[in-house]
Amino acid sequence: MAHKKAAGSAKNLRDSNANYHGLKLNGGQAARAGNIIIRQQWWKYKAGAGAYTSKDFTIHARIDGIVSFRKKAFVRFDGRKYERTVVEVLPAGDIAATPKPKAEKKAAPKAAKKEAKTASKDAKTTKTAAKDTGADDLTKIEGIGPKIASVFADNGIKSFEDLSASKVANLRTILADNGLSQHDPKTWKKQATLAKNDKWDELKTLQDELDGGK
Repeated sequence: MAHKKAAGSAKNLRDSNANYHGLKLNGGQAARAGNIIIRQQWWKYKAGAGAYTSKDFTIHARIDGIVSFRKKAFVRFDGRKYERTVVEVLPAGDIAATPKPKAEKKAAPKAAKKEAKTASKDAKTTKTAAKDTGADDLTKIEGIGPKIASVFADNGIKSFEDLSASKVANLRTILADNGLSQHDPKTWKKQATLAKNDKWDELKTLQDELDGGK
């Protein structure tokens, strides 16, 4: 009797390493021709000088050199622009001098921005100091006497500009809190605006038409 040995057919007997996606060599690292720089799906990274892309989108080094990454603008078929990272392998002599000028170019606008910010801060401090020390004589406003001027100063209203920027309702509240509610400040903002702009003739004309600031 013929016998045939029963045996299963095992086909999956190979144990190869998985080809994991991701970066294999960082920027600045040395690469040999043929080395894998990055495994990827689709065209997230593009191969530049000294590199090439294989059929599974893996980027390899074409020459011996240093790995470098940079951003580059591309134009789509519809005319829209987009940025993509380009992987390059440059000879060691070419890449040695590139990082320094790039850093200097980036540092220059940063230093200029810091200087402008400092100058703006100094100007603001100077303006604030001048405002604090150069209080105007608010008694030049029809209806404001020394008592009201003192009360306004205690509440931060020391100049014609401060008075012109204040709301009438706030002025009435300050007056009421200090027992001066009998005074009506409705024209004081207009008078202060004229005084702030050195329009003294117009202010005098307006004051001649007023009666106690009303």
